[in-house]
Amino acid sequence: MKTLKNWMVAVGVFYILNLVLLWPSIWAPQLPGMYPGIELYQTEPIFQLLLDAWLIVGLGLAAIGVVLLVGSRQPLRYYAALLPIVLITETLFGIWDIYSAMYYEAVELAVITLVIHLIIIVSGVWVWKKIPALEKNA
Repeated sequence: MKTLKNWMVAVGVFYILNLVLLWPSIWAPQLPGMYPGIELYQTEPIFQLLLDAWLIVGLGLAAIGVVLLVGSRQPLRYYAALLPIVLITETLFGIWDIYSAMYYEAVELAVITLVIHLIIIVSGVWVWKKIPALEKNA
């Protein structure tokens, strides 16, 4: 059960930290390096819309992160809902990163984020496969 709990805490904290990273005052200076060669119109209102959209991503991840942390107190009770949510989120965001890398995003950054998605997905599946044994011993 400790493996499941540790995974939930690690991913939960990582997701909450994403909100900090995606906070507009921190994220705005990063965007030109993320999208090289793309006119971001940083002095126009549309740039604020882009920042707000990224903030919503951060808020969504943080919400999942908080639920993971709360659920980690009783991981065997909540894993059946939380693990699929994380795996679906990571798969969808991974697809988005592939799309972005093909057309807009700096390739190095896309590769780094894809590796992070894969680490979370693979470790989540690994933990999920261990759960029957954890339930037996609980």
